[in-house]
Amino acid sequence: MLDAAFLMGSYAAMSAGMSAMIAKVSPSIGPRMRHLFAGSSPLAVLLAMRLEGGPSTTLDSMDLFSAGGLLILGIITSSAVGKVIPTQGADRKKLSAR
Repeated sequence: MLDAAFLMGSYAAMSAGMSAMIAKVSPSIGPRMRHLFAGSSPLAVLLAMRLEGGPSTTLDSMDLFSAGGLLILGIITSSAVGKVIPTQGADRKKLSAR
């Protein structure tokens, strides 16, 4: 149980950090794409560590179900960080009225 809480906390922290970094470094990425990328990129690291274990490792349905839950957690965390840390230069991207 403690492992699951640690995994969820570290996944949320990675997603929040990725979202904050994208918001500050690359303002050209829109908020939807930023939340999708920041929510799903830690999942690639997690599944790579899971699949590295042996010569023939398979992911069963519970692994995929928990990966989907972590993906949703990452997107929600990234959205929450997006409310606190606005995209740098977002006010300059708006088109001027003619």
